[in-house]
Amino acid sequence: MTPSDKLVDCKCCGSNACYESKFKTEEGEILTWLCMTCGFTTNTTMEEGSDVLKQAEELTAELIKDLKQIHENLAWFPTVITMPEKGMIFPEPVEDDWKWTVVKTVPVTKKDKKKFPIPGTKNQYYQTRMDMKNPIRFDKLEFMDAAAELGMFNIPKKETVNED
Repeated sequence: MTPSDKLVDCKCCGSNACYESKFKTEEGEILTWLCMTCGFTTNTTMEEGSDVLKQAEELTAELIKDLKQIHENLAWFPTVITMPEKGMIFPEPVEDDWKWTVVKTVPVTKKDKKKFPIPGTKNQYYQTRMDMKNPIRFDKLEFMDAAAELGMFNIPKKETVNED
C-alpha cells in the first residue's frame, strides 16, 4: 500500500476491507475502491449517467451489468481479474444466483496446441489456457478467499523447524 492507500467501509457490503487508492492522471485525481469481501469495485469516474459509465457498460457482460449497484451516485460492479500466469476470478451464474469462480492457468499440451491458435498470427499457438473444466467456486462474500486461491497474495510459506 502507498501512503495514500487505506482500508475503508464498503458501500456495497459494509465490510471494513474495502481498499481505497488514489491515482493522479492528466485529468486530475481518481479514487478507486475494491472490496476484498464482496469483490465489488468502482472509481470516481463511474458516476451514474456519465459517458465513462455508458462506455464501460457497452463492453461489459450482462451478468456484471445486472449485478451493478449504485451508492452515492457511483456505479459499483463485481470485478474480473485476469492474471495470465495464474488464472482468473469472475462472477458466474450458479442456479438462480451467482458465485465467484476461480479458474487456473494450465499448460497447453503439444497434442492440443492446434486448438489454441493466437489470432492474427500464422503457426503460433498459446502455450497456456484457462482450465474451465475445473472451476473453484466461492460464495459472494468470499472474494478474498477466491483471490488467495488464485495466488494474488505473496504469502510466505511457513518454515518448519527441525528440533533435534
